[in-house]
Amino acid sequence: MAGDVKGARRPYRSPVRAEQVEATRRRAVEAATRLFVQHGYARTTVTAIAEEAGVSPETIYTSLRGKRGLLEGVIEAAITGPDGAVMLHQQWVHEVRELPTAAERLRGWVAASCRTLERTSPVHAVIRGAADREEFAVDLRRRLLDRRVDEIVRLASDLLDGALPAGMTAQEAGERYAALASPEMHHLLVVEMGWSPERHREWLTESALAQLLGPA
Repeated sequence: MAGDVKGARRPYRSPVRAEQVEATRRRAVEAATRLFVQHGYARTTVTAIAEEAGVSPETIYTSLRGKRGLLEGVIEAAITGPDGAVMLHQQWVHEVRELPTAAERLRGWVAASCRTLERTSPVHAVIRGAADREEFAVDLRRRLLDRRVDEIVRLASDLLDGALPAGMTAQEAGERYAALASPEMHHLLVVEMGWSPERHREWLTESALAQLLGPA
């Protein structure tokens, strides 16, 4: 029996094949992002995404869990951004943590949030549109909100430790920041009201400083 175990072969995983799979997934997610944002979830078909990405529809169904799986992949790619990491492990967090004052750390946090919102806000609008008809999109919105609030509360505790006004917990500070820096608020101000990204960033900075640190 020991000889059988010793002689058992492990499955071979080709690095080239893994790279091909990842390249296919990336093309499909990028194509889905463009089409979802342009046409909405309901009017975008798997066939259209496959043609845009240069893959077969069967690949999307078998490897990417169809259109629903692609939508989750699209928002995840937007959230993780160039770092390919969840928010708490992105490079900007380490850089902002080294700033000397809470106000400077909060300003750095806002700048990073604005960069993230530019990527994620259009996809969140797609998810909100899908939630009108698709129960899975309702659940996805809830999961994304819970995750975002949890990460923001943890960041508030880390970056603003000891600087919050008397009586304000990290939980309350995080919830306030999550509301101010929400994709819904970004969409309202930048898309519907036509604010420039610079004006939105200045407003969010002033609002976050006032709400989380109080009068200067």
